[in-house]
Amino acid sequence: MKDYRKFLLLTCPRSGTHMLKSSLEANAHIVCLTEMFNPDYIQDKYDYDDKFPAKKVLNNYIYCDYSPEIKAVGFCHHRIGAKFGNWPNLLNILRDMEDIHIISLSRQNLLRRYLSVQLQQIKNLDNVKLEPITFDYDHLVQDFERQRKVIAQFNHRFRNHPILQVTYEDLCTNYEQTTTKIQEFLGVPIVSVQPGTGRRNTPPISDFVTNYHELKAKFSGTEWSIFFND
Repeated sequence: MKDYRKFLLLTCPRSGTHMLKSSLEANAHIVCLTEMFNPDYIQDKYDYDDKFPAKKVLNNYIYCDYSPEIKAVGFCHHRIGAKFGNWPNLLNILRDMEDIHIISLSRQNLLRRYLSVQLQQIKNLDNVKLEPITFDYDHLVQDFERQRKVIAQFNHRFRNHPILQVTYEDLCTNYEQTTTKIQEFLGVPIVSVQPGTGRRNTPPISDFVTNYHELKAKFSGTEWSIFFND
């Protein structure tokens, strides 16, 4: 029986997706699936591809029947920066399903998100000697503006849905209260949960970015200056 709350976890790369997904999965009453419309994630795991209609993916593989103890079912969807399949009407379909609750996950410090993107290919980061890099001012501005714009666009698209805004910083600094709030939003029994992995250590930006102080001066007086607080 489909007696559960449907949800969609909207996120962006390097914004705490795995941390939140694994936290939700730690509650036995929640099913939080991966990026079910990303060909790289479904390959060899599910018997459908991007030629399979989006509505059938939703009905047959996501919002299908589960055992009675499951009280919330959802999946992850990246707003930007991830590979998507051939599902041109997906967002309109989800928008029209107004019973879906939206968890909108973002990262407030877009500079640290940008740095994390640069480091994401490095394995065993804690034990690797990192070489300093130089950030381009214009590229940073473009990335910051793009992230803000896309998040706003998605929030507007799903404005008729119940939406809970969550930040990566919320999860890092106030984990228990934040995960409790999310479980309340999903209408599930509240349990103490832990993420599947901890935070990845990264060096202070001021020590790692060669032109940090130059960038800090250029961003002074802008809305982005709060990111340069090392």
